[in-house]
Amino acid sequence: MPEQGFQRCAAGRVEKMKVVKLADVKMSSGYSLQEEMLLQALERQAQTGRLMTNPHVTGFSSFAKAVRHYFNLDQDKKAPSQCKALYKYLLDKGYYQKLDVRTQ
Repeated sequence: MPEQGFQRCAAGRVEKMKVVKLADVKMSSGYSLQEEMLLQALERQAQTGRLMTNPHVTGFSSFAKAVRHYFNLDQDKKAPSQCKALYKYLLDKGYYQKLDVRTQ
C-alpha cells in the first residue's frame, strides 16, 4: 500500500499525487471556488445587511476591504470600500454575469 500523498499508477509504480486545494478549483464560471464564494457572500451581505463572514478570518477590518484586496481593486480609486456600493460597482463591471448561482 502506498504512503499517504502517493498513489499507484496503472503500471504499478508508486507516484506522488498532485494535491489541489479546494479553494483553487476552477468552476464553470471561470472563477475559483474561493472567488465565487466571496462574490456570493458580498452579494448576500449587500442585500440582507447581515455579515456573512467574521472580519478576524479575513484579516481586514471589513469584508468589503477583503474583497477589494482579493480582486486587486486596491489600486482602483473608483472602487468603493462600503459593502453595498462595492456590490453595485462589481455588478456594473460584470463580475456577477458569469456566476451560475445568483441570489434573488
